[in-house]
Amino acid sequence: MSIEKSVLKNNVTLITQSVENSKVATIGFYFSVGSRFEKKGEYGISHFTEHMLFKGTEKKSNIEISRIFDRMGGITNAWTERENISICCSVPVEKKENFSIALETICDLSCNCNFPEEEFEKEKGVVENEIYSVEDDPDDSSMDEIARRIWPKQDISRTITGTVEDVESITREQMKAWYEKYFVNGELVVIVAGNFQKDVLVNQLEKLPVKKPSVQFFKNSHFPQAVNWQSGHSVVKAKFGQEQIFAVFPLEKPLSYKDYLCLMVFDAVTGDSMSSRLFLELREHLGLCYSVGSFFTTYENAGLWAAYLVCEKKNSVESCRSLLRELKNLVEKEISQDEIDIAVERISGTEIMNEINSAFLMRRLWNFYSMGFELMDTQEFISSLRSINKNDIIEFVKNLLSFDRMNLVLYGSKISMNARKEIKKNLRK
Repeated sequence: MSIEKSVLKNNVTLITQSVENSKVATIGFYFSVGSRFEKKGEYGISHFTEHMLFKGTEKKSNIEISRIFDRMGGITNAWTERENISICCSVPVEKKENFSIALETICDLSCNCNFPEEEFEKEKGVVENEIYSVEDDPDDSSMDEIARRIWPKQDISRTITGTVEDVESITREQMKAWYEKYFVNGELVVIVAGNFQKDVLVNQLEKLPVKKPSVQFFKNSHFPQAVNWQSGHSVVKAKFGQEQIFAVFPLEKPLSYKDYLCLMVFDAVTGDSMSSRLFLELREHLGLCYSVGSFFTTYENAGLWAAYLVCEKKNSVESCRSLLRELKNLVEKEISQDEIDIAVERISGTEIMNEINSAFLMRRLWNFYSMGFELMDTQEFISSLRSINKNDIIEFVKNLLSFDRMNLVLYGSKISMNARKEIKKNLRK
């Protein structure tokens, strides 16, 4: 399953991983644009533009675009992040023409969208409904709240969707200019995994307009200004019935590949499985919550790792106390070799089970490329993962879990002043 990377004559960066025995091809177009790129008067335009990509091109109507993928039994999707927008599709390739049809369609969306006026106004309402949905969803809205607390008043903490007022102010002409700058003429990385025809791929991509050369991650940056981290604690009232509690720590950037592997293992040990420390202690032993875990997120020049749980308001104080105790135990009572072995094999097992999953491989290639790491196949990745030793992980954990840099965020039902005082007292211990 060879991996190849090249820059085409029109500056498209192309990364491929061939899986000959696969019956599927996955195509991913990654554009360097997102909410971090927006200025006042543009907030929400990246996400709104992503919605409009499927509303018609010079060659195809929105219905024709939908039917292209339905007819071949494929799937297509797009999403907006803070630093990129992606259009992806996976299609069965028992019929070889499916690959070229899917590729031509994604290319068409990337440079020929015409933003029909009637569709623009209708989709504006759809996007505004999505914004209300995000505000009503505890999981989605909490991520925005965390960003506002740890990176206050910085472009990285801006909501991806913008507000309803922001979207209302966006014009069709403004969107056309945004699309021309960042899609038609901007940076483009194309990642293809599975069973595909390389000559068809290159020939079609080289028909695209000349692009802006892609920034080489962590050697250059779209965001040269340093991101300022805010430690501390905050209690934020929301209309949700339960309390969401997050203990958030900064990741030093850029992460080395060894640090990244240590982070993956540590995250699996801590909160990413049913045998993880947080799950066993806070849910199974103490019965404080149903939802508990950990996660990490990385950007070009910033990142975070967080442990979290969701509990009833009456359990807020005890949940905070127990969460902080378990995090401190990760430093004071070192992670065992058995925990590391379980985590490594769990991650390895996921990789092996997805070894010919073209969508999984495509996402891993993007992840490694966007973090500036060497591109590698499943066996190479597993081999490097298994080479990480206990001392590497323990040292990484000690550096990460610096409690004077932690930001503790409680987001949900209003809690009493006495409860707030107790939580603040626990932070001092």
